[in-house]
Amino acid sequence: MNGRILLAREEVDRMVLMKMDLDRYEAQLIPELQQRVLDLTRALKALVAAAGDASLSNRDEALSTARRVLAQSVTRPAAT
Repeated sequence: MNGRILLAREEVDRMVLMKMDLDRYEAQLIPELQQRVLDLTRALKALVAAAGDASLSNRDEALSTARRVLAQSVTRPAAT
C-alpha cells in the first residue's frame, strides 16, 4: 500500500469550507473581538475615573461614551 487515503468529493468540499471558515475567523472575527474588548475597557476605565471625579461634566462624558460603546454592540450584526 502506498499510504493514499481516498476521500469522497463531498468530504473534500466540506473540509475546504471548514478551512475557509477558519481563515475568516482568524482574519476577521478575532481582530473585531479584540477591538471590542479594547473599546469596552476604555469605556470602563473612563467610568471608573469619572466616578471619583467631582466634575459632573466628566461623569456625563464618560457615561455618554460608555452608552455609545454599548449601543454599538447591540446594533452591530452578529458575525456568521
